This record gives sequence, C-alpha cells and structure tokens, in this order.
Amino acid sequence: MSRVTTFAFSQAMLYSAPLDPEVAQLVPDIVPRAWQRWDRGGLQAGDYNTQAPAAAHAQGTLFVGGTTATAVFRDEPIFQQAATCNAAGQLVPHDASASPLFRGSLASTQYRDYLVQIGQTQIDAGVDGLFFDEVQGTYNGATYDGNEGFDDANIADFGGYLCAKYPTLTADQWTSRFAIQAADHLDCTLPAATRGRGFDYRGYLARQGFAASPMNAANPLAAEWGRASNTRVDLSSGSFTITYVNLVYWQDLVLRLRTYARQKYGKEILITANGILPFVDFQMPNTYEYNNDMPDGSTANYLTVTSNGHFDGTRSWQVPLQQFRKTSRTLMGHDVPMTLFIDWPGGLMNSYYQLPLQDRQDYMRAFTAESYANGIMFSLPLRTSMPADPLASDLGMMGIFGQLHAFYKSHAALYHGATDISYPATASVQHLMLNLVGLPDGSRVLHLVNHNYAAGFQTQTNVVVSFPMPQQPASVKLASPDFSSDQKAAFTYTGGQVQVTVPQLVSYVAIVASAPAPASGKSRPAADVSAKGRPVLRELTR
Repeated sequence: MSRVTTFAFSQAMLYSAPLDPEVAQLVPDIVPRAWQRWDRGGLQAGDYNTQAPAAAHAQGTLFVGGTTATAVFRDEPIFQQAATCNAAGQLVPHDASASPLFRGSLASTQYRDYLVQIGQTQIDAGVDGLFFDEVQGTYNGATYDGNEGFDDANIADFGGYLCAKYPTLTADQWTSRFAIQAADHLDCTLPAATRGRGFDYRGYLARQGFAASPMNAANPLAAEWGRASNTRVDLSSGSFTITYVNLVYWQDLVLRLRTYARQKYGKEILITANGILPFVDFQMPNTYEYNNDMPDGSTANYLTVTSNGHFDGTRSWQVPLQQFRKTSRTLMGHDVPMTLFIDWPGGLMNSYYQLPLQDRQDYMRAFTAESYANGIMFSLPLRTSMPADPLASDLGMMGIFGQLHAFYKSHAALYHGATDISYPATASVQHLMLNLVGLPDGSRVLHLVNHNYAAGFQTQTNVVVSFPMPQQPASVKLASPDFSSDQKAAFTYTGGQVQVTVPQLVSYVAIVASAPAPASGKSRPAADVSAKGRPVLRELTR
C-alpha cells in the first residue's frame, strides 16, 4: 500500500465484462471496488472474465474484487443455513420486492464457508484483493432497530459468551442480575465446547416481553448483546455482537482467505471492507448521509448544497476526516492507509449527480484536496453497480479526474507516512483549512484548502503563512493541481518558524519545506582532550 496513491472505484455488475474503459483511461493505482458478487451472480468461476484483472495488471492497476458479507436471497443455495431472523424467530425482509433481500448470519459456519469459497473463486480469477460490504449487517433490523441476528448460531455463541464473561455467577445470581431462569437453559457447568450454548434467548425475550423490541434498555441483556450495526467499529463496549462479528467471524474470514492465497499462489492479497474494521490492509469508510461521524456522534455533512442547488464550498470536512483516522488508530493500534468513497444508492450520491458540472468539479477538487491533506486518499467515482447511474464520462468528469489523478500520483511522497504536527500553523486570510504534517525524511508540509467560495473558488493572493520547523529548511516549494508545475518559494526562518508567501491560492496548495541535507561523509568517533586533560569521545565528520 505504500505504492498506492490514486484510487478509483468502478463496480461492474457484469463480471464477464472486460476492464472498464474509464479505468483504462485514468490508470489509477487501484480499483478498490471492482467485482462485487451479488445474489447468484458471481458464484461460479465461469461468471468472471479473468482478462479484466489481467488488463488492469498490464497497466499497473491493482484490481480488487469482493462480495456483500451479509445480503442473502432465497434463490441462493445457502439461504436456509444462512438467513438470520428477528427475536421472534421470523425472517426479516429488507424490501418489498418480489425477491427481497434478507440478512445472512456470520455466526453460521456454513455461511462463512460459502463466503470463503466466493473469495477463493475470485482469487483464482486473478484479483489482488477483496472488499467486503456490510460486514455488520446481520444485526441491523428492517428499520435499523437492532431486531435481527437472533438465529440459533448467534444465540449459541451468545450463551457461550455470557458464561465466559461471568464464570463465577451462581444460578441465583444469574436470576437476580439478568432475570435468567432454569427454563432458559443457560448451563455454564458444561465442558467448554458446549458451555452456555443451549441458551434459549428467544424464549427469554418472549417471557420478558421483549420479543418485539430486544434492544429495549429495560431488557437486562440488551447491553450484553450490544449494537454491532455501526461500520466505524469501536470495540470498547466489549458486547457480544461487537466482539464476535469483528474478532471472531470477520477474523475467521480474513485469515482463511489470506491463508488460501499464500498456500496456493504464494502471494498476499489485500483485504478491506466498507467502514473501519480490524484486520484490514487499508480502511475504506463510506461517506453517506446517515452517519454519526462527528466526535460528539452527530452527523457530518459530506456535501452541503445551497437552497438553489449549488455546491456550498465554504464548509470544511477536516473534523470528521481526522475522526476517521482517530477511530482507525484506536482500533488498529497504529495508522493504516485509508480511502474514502461516496456510497450508493442514497441521497449523497444523488446530490453529487444533480450538481451543475462546474459545481461538481469544484466539489471533487475541494473534497479530494481535504481528504489527501488529512492523510486519507479519495476514491474517484467512475461507475457504481446501479445500471441507471451515470458514468463519470456521462457527467463530464473524466477531464478533472485526469488532472487530479496526475497531480496526486506525481506527488505521492507528500501523502505517505505523514504525521500530523500538533503545533499550530497560521495564515493571513480566513476560511482556509490548514493541516501541518511531518514526512519521514524530516520535511514538513503545510496543506491549505481554500473555503472562500461563492459560485466558485475565490482566489486568494499573497497569503502569508507561518509554521514551526526544528531546523531551517533546505528549500520550499509550492505544489498544487491548480499549477502547471511546482513553484519555488522564497521563505524566511526566524525563531523556529518558517514564513512563506503564497502568491495565489485557488483550491489547494501544499507548501513543502524540505529537510536540511545531512552532513556529507561518514561519522567516526575520535579522541579529544577535555579541559582537564582526560580523553573524551566526539563525533568528527569527514
């Protein structure tokens, strides 16, 4: 992933089709959503055109396949073993069509076998990685009320979880604390393989009056069950669903697929998923309208539109973007690569389609810049899986996509391995997004995104910026997709502060202060004599 800088999704529903011509034209480093198995399409090896990933490889593009992790249909051969249910034991249709979507239970070993086989088929066909959609979907409920996932496999694991979490509770304590009675068959005295697995949680919920609302706060076991529907995974609650879907079921899928690729082909595959999940090679959170991405859990607006239907470029997305990285860092223990994408179908993607062309181009210039400036790559939208959706070329976007791709590809070193610098940077004008980062070689980059916007970017001239740097930089340059080439910049260095004047800021400028060159030659210890005549060691540079 250290060599992957430019992303573009192009999810074809026709797995037998050749490489998308727009992918061939743009030549991104990676297509993180290409093949996506849906229903029975993509179950057989013959469904896939192996020339598509081969053509991608020939032009230097990584090709990622994948599948929905939890959407199942009645005509799928695994349906009886996979489909989960609500707390009353009933199937939960998620639409009113003649062939409604249901949710699969990742707790079912047969269903996980089914998903692994789909992944293996795509690995055989030449994909470089696998993207999994809706990993948390088992527990959503038809109205996102959490009333789903109460199948036998999940409940058996839940019983085992309870016994492992509370190994010393007596029968009376189970009753006093959780209202569990002998009739509920939670037996924690059995051997480890069967301990607690006979628990009749659906019967418990019916007796307690929670069969229609199992996540009711009055249910003594609701918090133990937990809500695993958020795709921005937070393991801190330690609840059953959050723990098991991520650390048991998801990990099982990932390990088995990695092992298959290693043992059969001697290669590593990339694993990612919709959201922020553990065990991935790169995170791929979606931007959509129903989110809780702000630090306080409120909704981030990823595309603000004015009352007359135009792009409102005055808003910054820095707060939720940095929250993404914080969430991922907490989950993984360190930074991992990340790309954002506009999810579909939904209001956000529809709003993007409906913008006037210039506004749509400006939105991509601004959002892409802010994403990269905050350490997150952005997946340019070429093709969704919806046949009626327009292609990027239909929307007149391939020109601006080509310019953005060329800039970020040629400046890849600015966007890999950067560390946010907490010391503040300042600018002489308002309504700019600023983010100062340090690069592995000691250089520093101050990213400026212009949010002075009214029917277009309001160009700012002679913007004076100042930012800290421990040593005087060797040089300063200005890089921007709005420039025909990088520009050298004069600077001053006083009191540990670099000061630069940016002659022109249209949408985005990266101010690159190069680290001082190290002293030439090799260092060697040499004898010296202190003031008292004793030999000491010092470093001599030759």
